[in-house]
Amino acid sequence: MKKSERQVEVLLESLIEVSEIEKVIESLPRGYISNKVISGHKYYYRQWREGEKIISSYVPESYLNVVRQKIAIRKQNEELLKILKKDYRKAERQVLKLGEVSEEDIASAKAKINSYSEDDLAANRAQIVKELSAELLK
Repeated sequence: MKKSERQVEVLLESLIEVSEIEKVIESLPRGYISNKVISGHKYYYRQWREGEKIISSYVPESYLNVVRQKIAIRKQNEELLKILKKDYRKAERQVLKLGEVSEEDIASAKAKINSYSEDDLAANRAQIVKELSAELLK
């Protein structure tokens, strides 16, 4: 296997990881939990920002722990995404430096990867990398 082939595979693996994490993040609630005491009773709200507005959504106490866990998982995944994007950018620079793949080719591969469902990416990861690698290195 040539160095360029391996570099392209690393880039595609990074793209898939970023795509998977982005899809997980999209499926989880964002924001934070705030509590308010009204007439001596505690009420819990999930709050998040949309532009300049803060949106609130009531969270029943029975669902509070589940929502808190999902928010925590989202925050962990967002931190992981930062690291993965840094790795992706490094891999992208290395591939572009070799000169065998253009930025347009990478953008096309990224669009194809984003079109796959989360389940398809998980089940067919090796095959997707192999097919896209062949396309990029034509």
